[in-house]
Amino acid sequence: MERALALLAADYRRSTGPLVMTAVLATGAVLEGGKSAGPLPFDLAIALGLMATLPLAIIRRFPSAAIGCILAASAVFVVFGRLSWSVAAVAGWLIALAACPVMLPRGRAIQAVVASEAAVLLALLGLGRNVTPWDAHAAEAAAVLAAWGAGEMVRARRQSAIEQAAAADQVRYLNARDVVARERTGIARELHDVVAHHVSMIAVRAATAPYAISGLPEPGQVAFAEIADEARTALTELRVVLGVLRSPDGGTDAAPQPRIADLDLLLSRMVSAGTDVTMTVTGRARPLPGSVELCCYRIVQEALTNARRHAAGSKVRVELCYQQDGLSVQISNGRADSPPAGDMPVGYGLTGLRERVAMLRGEFRAGPDDQGGFQVTAVLPWPAVTTDGAA
Repeated sequence: MERALALLAADYRRSTGPLVMTAVLATGAVLEGGKSAGPLPFDLAIALGLMATLPLAIIRRFPSAAIGCILAASAVFVVFGRLSWSVAAVAGWLIALAACPVMLPRGRAIQAVVASEAAVLLALLGLGRNVTPWDAHAAEAAAVLAAWGAGEMVRARRQSAIEQAAAADQVRYLNARDVVARERTGIARELHDVVAHHVSMIAVRAATAPYAISGLPEPGQVAFAEIADEARTALTELRVVLGVLRSPDGGTDAAPQPRIADLDLLLSRMVSAGTDVTMTVTGRARPLPGSVELCCYRIVQEALTNARRHAAGSKVRVELCYQQDGLSVQISNGRADSPPAGDMPVGYGLTGLRERVAMLRGEFRAGPDDQGGFQVTAVLPWPAVTTDGAA
């Protein structure tokens, strides 16, 4: 019986399985419905036989209605006309009972099997002409339990397969996460042991140079002081990056991330270093998500660094525009005595900015402009805010 149920379950997963099985059982119920020995009228026996088989065609889509109809028709056969009960209708009854624990919620499934056993016990009263030996009642009661047990076994196996698949997915996820964590830790170790060491040495040497060089003019002392400050800032941001790399979830609370409000300090440092830079802000300024403000800061920072490196002496304009649905930022520099912007070596800075903007589903463009300079433009979308503050 277990093998037959397994084969039936395998065939039932196909789209034509329920229809073929229903057609076979319904035909058998019609052919056997008019048994001469049966106590029920011919028309009633045929109708009940169809009710006990035809709903199998929709049992997967409407399990509660289909199973309820089959069990109700079978209960009439059990109580009032067992001898009119065809083999096909009995098969439909057993299939419905086996489907209860698989397709119905736990409470409804228990109610269905209890109602079926109650119908068997009620048949013991011998209502109407439904007179059969006592062992028929015992066989029906055992059949209810057997069908229920088969369905429970199928449900348990299916649940076990789902849990095993979920456990396998979890193991694969943890393995992949472990690999990524090891790679991030290795990168963090290299950054700490190599880059951080050299940057800290730059900070120390720049801070001690005015004392080591006698007669150093004031502009030189200012320049060394700025180098030391920049190195210390680089160390601070490097520690933030190291915290991100070492954190399992990719986050860190080691230091606050720079925001748009910090651009004034960035620009003042660039002006102190000799870069002619101005910034204009248009639109209604408002707080934006940290990811958007950090991305904007990094875009301006990288663009100013590139302008100072590849177009020294040019004028740099930074334009921020708060729009209804986002923030646009544009950094452009004019002509300079250095090589044209289009001849600049390709590095990772602009690639990293493009990836940052793509993560925010924004737009990013970088390239020469009509005046022979270089222009970086980004649009960082963010939902508009209504007057009541709801996005």
